[in-house]
Amino acid sequence: MDRSVYRLHDHPVVIRRSKLPAPVISYIEAENMWRLEEAYVYITGDHQITVPSRFKFDLASVPRLFWCFIAPFELSIAAPLIHDFLYQYRGDPPAGSITPPTVFSRRKSDGIFRDIMQKESVAGWRQFCAYWAVRLFAWIPWIFGAKP
Repeated sequence: MDRSVYRLHDHPVVIRRSKLPAPVISYIEAENMWRLEEAYVYITGDHQITVPSRFKFDLASVPRLFWCFIAPFELSIAAPLIHDFLYQYRGDPPAGSITPPTVFSRRKSDGIFRDIMQKESVAGWRQFCAYWAVRLFAWIPWIFGAKP
C-alpha cells in the first residue's frame, strides 16, 4: 500500500449520535485531500444526491488559524463531502448524481451543509459559525471554481 494514503476502511470515522452512515474515506497525504472510497448517498427532501467513489475533497476549508475554535473534522465528514461535491459542480453535478435531476443553488447547497451538520449532531454554535462562514466567503469558489 502506498504509505502516503491512509485508508480508514478498518476504522471508519464515526460521528457519535449521528443519524447518517459514515462515508468510507482515505487521506492522501501528498495532496492534503480526502478521497471517497465507496459511493455515498444522501437524501435531502425529495432528492437523492450520490457522490461517486474516488471523489476528492478537503474536508472543510477552515483556515488553520481557527482550528482552536473549529477544526475541519468537528463539522462531520458527510457535511463537507456533500457540500464540496455540490460546489465543485456549482450545484449541477454530472447526470445521475441527483435524482430526480435538479440544479441546486448556492443557498440551497449551503442549507444542505447546515442540515447535514444538524443530523450529525454537530454542536449548534459550530453549525452556526460554519454555515455563516460558507454563506459569507464561499461565493469565491462557487463563482471561480471549487477545488477538484
